[in-house]
Amino acid sequence: MPSIRLMALLAAIALLAAQQAQANPIDDCNQNENPEKQIDGCTEFLQLDPFSPYVALAYGRRGEAYMRKSDLSHAIADFDKAVAIDERQARFYVGRGLAYRDKGDLDHAIGDFSKAIELDSKFGEAFINRCVVYEDKGQADLAIADCTAAIAIDPKDAVAYNDRGVAREKAGKIEDAIADYSTAIELDSGYRDAYANRAVLYDHKGEKERAIADYRAALAKNPTPQDRKDLEAALKRLGAAP
Repeated sequence: MPSIRLMALLAAIALLAAQQAQANPIDDCNQNENPEKQIDGCTEFLQLDPFSPYVALAYGRRGEAYMRKSDLSHAIADFDKAVAIDERQARFYVGRGLAYRDKGDLDHAIGDFSKAIELDSKFGEAFINRCVVYEDKGQADLAIADCTAAIAIDPKDAVAYNDRGVAREKAGKIEDAIADYSTAIELDSGYRDAYANRAVLYDHKGEKERAIADYRAALAKNPTPQDRKDLEAALKRLGAAP
């Protein structure tokens, strides 16, 4: 279960220095809880002040909201506009790359993540997301290299370890994968996917008790309905209660 880093792309960047009359649309554009409200706020801001120095950010924020609604065509269109206005913002490329990845256009996704890395060589999220797309393409060695780069940038990033574990598992490096899942769990004791990933490998290795413990740990951490069904089925197969 690789983790796509679903970040609030521009959450740390506020649309500042605007007129008081624009306060409500700016606030709506900057919030992340309600994508419809965010889209409306960004749209109103763009209509009120189309020549603002924050227009590119507004398009980026609206693109992020469209992503949360799974409206990939509108998301890509907004990130296109953001990039056209400000081609030096690495986060715009990461946002568009995520949209392309969700759309199944893996080559364009890799191109955007690569551009983000070119602009900011310390942008760990770009490395992690490119790592996941390389996993999708079956290029495990490239995936491992990118997740390793992300770990070098932030050695406490549990997601990078989990995703490198997935890549190592696909490369047949089972013990290395288990080590990465274990590190991810040490860094984040609530990391459900890392428990589930490690459980599967212990299960395949015939280490029944360890597999049961990890399946139970994953089950206790609020899985999706489908994941819950799969975890309970695995425990039942091993003769264990949830």
